[in-house]
Amino acid sequence: MLKKIIAIAILVVFVAISTASADQCINCHKAVTPGIVADYERSKMAENGVTCLDCHGEIEGHKDPSVKEHNGFRITPVPSPKYCERCHPQQVQEFLNSKHAWTALIGPFKPWYNKMVEEGKIKAGEAPSEDVMKENDPYKDIASRVTPLYPASGIMDKIGLLEEMKGYGSILYCMECHGTAVIVDENGNIVKGWPNSGIGRLNPDGTPGSCTACHTRHKFSIEEARSPETCGQCHLGPDHPQMEIYEESKHGNIFFSFENKSFLKAEKLTPENTPAPTCAVCHMSEFNGVKSTHDVGERLYWELQPKISTAQWYPSNLVPTGEAKPDEEKAKENRERMKQVCRGCHSPRWVDNYFTEFDAVVEDYNKIARSAKALLDKIYEEGLANKSNPIDEYPELSWYYIWHHDGRRWRMGAAMQGPDYAHWHGLFEAVGDKYLKLLNWYETAKRIKSLETQIGKEETKRSPFIGLPLLIAAIVIALTLKIKMRK
Repeated sequence: MLKKIIAIAILVVFVAISTASADQCINCHKAVTPGIVADYERSKMAENGVTCLDCHGEIEGHKDPSVKEHNGFRITPVPSPKYCERCHPQQVQEFLNSKHAWTALIGPFKPWYNKMVEEGKIKAGEAPSEDVMKENDPYKDIASRVTPLYPASGIMDKIGLLEEMKGYGSILYCMECHGTAVIVDENGNIVKGWPNSGIGRLNPDGTPGSCTACHTRHKFSIEEARSPETCGQCHLGPDHPQMEIYEESKHGNIFFSFENKSFLKAEKLTPENTPAPTCAVCHMSEFNGVKSTHDVGERLYWELQPKISTAQWYPSNLVPTGEAKPDEEKAKENRERMKQVCRGCHSPRWVDNYFTEFDAVVEDYNKIARSAKALLDKIYEEGLANKSNPIDEYPELSWYYIWHHDGRRWRMGAAMQGPDYAHWHGLFEAVGDKYLKLLNWYETAKRIKSLETQIGKEETKRSPFIGLPLLIAAIVIALTLKIKMRK
């Protein structure tokens, strides 16, 4: 009994200290950052007694170079998922198992990361430490590299302006969504990569990812995280237009027809209380007997973003180095989970027929993509294009558009019921525009090369006859001069 009383007393003291600390943070920040305080006070966090220090306070025994003294407290301005893990361990682990957490290394920092792995400075599958990022600046690497990950780099290099581009590799490009490398100095001051909440952010404590990419600070609203607009802040545009496809689909049509979307606030989403699915309903939320997940690939069979679609790659942390492999069995399990979600609103026959049609579209894309890539390889083999700069010639740019832009729209449009994207922005653009022009370019380039070869041969044949009179004249002049010199 005495132990219980002591434990309760300690808890009361801890809560009192924590509350006092929170009050101190809030009283100061009301004057400095009133918007942050207002959001926090409207949040579930505040409602449940979660304080500023619970998220920003130093974790005992955890090395984080961004932690520094701040008005009598030791805090970090860059809470990584490690800080969220204290209350949400399952969600954080699921997130770290997903490609979302590794997106900075799958995208903008991939060449740099592979270089660090090759040099033995980072172990494949591990996020880079602050020391590695500080000693091997990833931003300088980006600014000096020609790569299809930055397709403009090839053209800038060709015209001689790559080295002069001061903002190239800025966090305001790809890293706004993919995530930056947050680098701090010896005093914990952030010197690069901030502000950013990109979902694959490389944090100073060596933990990848940013939960606030979806759960915007400081409200951390589940309603906001479930809204399609939240996913649409990154999943839009010519190369991954999921937001536009959703708007075109019947799902989006129904959702945006509602003025009242309060169902997104429900503690649990069900087929009965969810009149229209959002991205989260299909890919993440607990729904129709399928458990919730923060691994957005857990219900997907296909990889739709690469040049050739395969079953889902695993493990996600090895995707940056190319060591992840398609896992057919895991992908089939993913498909069954998605089908169960779909059956919450659709009949089993409808669901089965839909996925049969979708799989056929992906296979069609793969056939075209393999054919186009074979043509590009043929162009290289015949010396009609140069591999040294992989993104500065017409055939290379055509192939890039076929798989990276048109091909993704083609596949994703089919995946999410966006027929305009599947056909006109996808299939037709890839085949009727880019591939046709690439084929015509190849045939023209071959004819030009053939003509140049023929002209060269003709010049070689004619050259002795063209040069003979000159040779005779030269001999005559030489002999005449010789005779004169003798005289």
